[in-house]
Amino acid sequence: MSYSQPLFPDNNALQLRPEKIRKAWHDGEWYFSVIDIIAELLTIDYKRAQTYWSTLKDRIAKEEGNQTVTNCAKLKMTALDGKQRATDVINIEQTLRLVQSIPSPKVEPLKEWLAQVGAQQLETGGDPEEELKAALDRVGGKYRRQGKTDTWIEARIQGIITRKLFVEALKAAVIAAPPTLYAQATDNLYRGLWERTTDELRNQLNLTPRQNPRDSFGEYALIYTRLAEMVATNKLDNFEIVTLSMAMDIVWEVARLIHTQAQATAHALGMDLVTEKKLLPG
Repeated sequence: MSYSQPLFPDNNALQLRPEKIRKAWHDGEWYFSVIDIIAELLTIDYKRAQTYWSTLKDRIAKEEGNQTVTNCAKLKMTALDGKQRATDVINIEQTLRLVQSIPSPKVEPLKEWLAQVGAQQLETGGDPEEELKAALDRVGGKYRRQGKTDTWIEARIQGIITRKLFVEALKAAVIAAPPTLYAQATDNLYRGLWERTTDELRNQLNLTPRQNPRDSFGEYALIYTRLAEMVATNKLDNFEIVTLSMAMDIVWEVARLIHTQAQATAHALGMDLVTEKKLLPG
């Protein structure tokens, strides 16, 4: 594919702008938006980059027989309109193969940038902190549009990661687990920690049955909920197999332990940590 008009009308257009290339941390490595790479290399808009990619993908597959690049993955990334949309992505190795088919003076600067990213990737080696940063990039926009602070967003995403580990610990430890295991464990945790059921929390936060209460928790409530699930996960991991009732007892005991700390913090701040409303005197 070629363009009749010059793609690089001035020297400024020759400067690589890595910040224009969206990337996401996935399965222990960085993935980059194919459309962003093409748009940056050729200094064209996203619509033209999409057309270019469709044509190039067909040519690579037919003429070169290179499935490494064309069989790319799809990940959700924040689009120009702020929404999460699935887009074709490739890792560093695939990107280096792709740029061989794109005539651009920006190819060498791009390779240098990829080398730097690759070096950082080797250093982190799937570091959970990097995964957290990537998660912040992916879903932070959603919460920012709701007016959440960066510290709240980080606490929420940290909690999502911890929740996943908690669920995995329950699944591994409880024998003959019923389908309602996770809902029961969560309700048990909330009753012990916040002295309210899941339904009661939704009601106080004015949420529908489908909405996740934690998306409306105060920041301290997110922190203490995460702490309770971390401790419960640790305790469950120490048992090879437990019954459902034993698992519920573990969750309850941990929740009551953390409840004491949470209550002390709530009284010190003078507010309910979940709703962030002022505590009534008395």
